[in-house]
Amino acid sequence: MPQLLPGPQVDQLAHSYSSVARTRSNRRRRIVVWMSVAVSFFLCLILLEIASYAYLRVVEGYDGHNLLPNQFDDYKHLQPVPNYRNTKGVAHNAQGFRRDSDVALQKPPGTYRIFLMGGSTAYGLGSLSRFGRNKYEMLPNDRTIDHYLEQFLAAQLAPVPVEVINAAIMSHYSHHHLIYLNQTILKYQPDMVIFLDGYNDYFPYKEGFDQFRDYPYRNWSHLFLDAPTWKGLAAYMGWWLYMKSHFVHVVVKQVRPSWQNWTASAQEHEHIDVAEALRNLDANADRNFVKMVERNSLFLRHEGIVSIVALQPEIVYRQRKQLTPFEQTILNEVATSWPVNFVEFKNQARSLVTSKLQQASERNGAYFADLTDIFGGVTDDAYSDHCHLTASGNRALAENLGQRLLPVIRSAAAHG
Repeated sequence: MPQLLPGPQVDQLAHSYSSVARTRSNRRRRIVVWMSVAVSFFLCLILLEIASYAYLRVVEGYDGHNLLPNQFDDYKHLQPVPNYRNTKGVAHNAQGFRRDSDVALQKPPGTYRIFLMGGSTAYGLGSLSRFGRNKYEMLPNDRTIDHYLEQFLAAQLAPVPVEVINAAIMSHYSHHHLIYLNQTILKYQPDMVIFLDGYNDYFPYKEGFDQFRDYPYRNWSHLFLDAPTWKGLAAYMGWWLYMKSHFVHVVVKQVRPSWQNWTASAQEHEHIDVAEALRNLDANADRNFVKMVERNSLFLRHEGIVSIVALQPEIVYRQRKQLTPFEQTILNEVATSWPVNFVEFKNQARSLVTSKLQQASERNGAYFADLTDIFGGVTDDAYSDHCHLTASGNRALAENLGQRLLPVIRSAAAHG
C-alpha cells in the first residue's frame, strides 16, 4: 500500500498548491488588466486621431493630405507645397504659386506677366493676433492682392491679357528673392516683378544684425543638421509627431497661442532706446536690405524686367485711416504687449527706411512705391493684425498700386 502523508504535511502541500494557483491567477489578472489598459489607450488614441482629423477637415479646411501649406526648400528654407488645396479656398498650383491654375512656362503671346513676391502679407496669410484669429482666417485665393491687382489691371489694359502671379512665401526676407528669381521666377518670362516687403527685415534695430545669420528659420537647420544633441532629437520627434499625428497637430495649434501669451507675459518687456535703435537701423540697413534691393533691381534691369519695390503698410504707422474698433484693439495689443517704445520707433524709422528704399530703387532702375498710408478711404477693417490685411485691405492696396503701375506698364509697352 502507498504510504500516506501525515495530516500536517497534507495541509502544507495543499496550501502550497493553493498559493501557486493564486499567484498564477493574480498574474493572469494583472496581464489582463494591463492588456485592457493598453488596448483602451490605443483605442482612445485612434478615436482622438479620428476626431482630430474630422475637426481639421470641417473647421480648418484640411484637404486630407497636407497639414501645412509650406514645405522645406533646399535653398530658401520654405516653399509653398505644390498642388496644395485647402477646402476653404486656399490653393497652390503645380509650381507652388498661390494660384488656382498652372502658369505656362512659355508666356502666351501679347500677355503682360507680373510676379508678386514678398512675405506673408503678399501671400495672404490672414491674422496672427489672438483677437483676429477667428475673425480673419487665411484668405482664399480670390481675396488676395494678386487677385485684385490682376482684375484691376486687366480692366484698365484691355484687350491686353494680364497675369499677376502670387509667388510670395511666408517669413521670407529680401535676400530670398534673389535666390527665388534665379531658381524659379525668371524661367516664366516675367515682364514685371513687384517686391512687397517691410515688416520682416526692413526694421532691424539690434546692433550688428545680419539677415543671413539672423534669419530665424536657420536655427532649425542647425538644430537638426549640426552635431547630434538630445535637444535636437526631442525637437525632431516633436516635429515628426506634429506633422504625422492629427491629434498632436490640433493640440499644438490650440495650446501654442496660450503658451506664447503666457511666456510673453512672464517675461519683462524689452525697452527700446529709440535713438540708439535708429542708429543701429541706419547701419544695419546699409549692410542688409539696401544691398538686397540694389542687387535685385540691378539683376532685373539686366534681364530687361521692370522692378517695383513696395513698402507695405502696418497698423502702427500714423496714417489717415480712421481705425475701426477692431483695428484699435489690434493697435492697443501691439502698444501694450510688444517691446516698450516699439510704436514710436517704427514711426520714426519709417522715414529713414522710406528714404533708403527710394534711393536704392531709383539709382538702380527700379520704381519705388510707399504704401504705408493708403487706407484713408477704407471705412471697414483693412488690417487683420499688425501687418496682415483683410480682403478690403488687399483690394485697396491692389487698386492703389495698380494706379501707379499703369503708366509704367503703358510706357514699357510703348517702348517694347
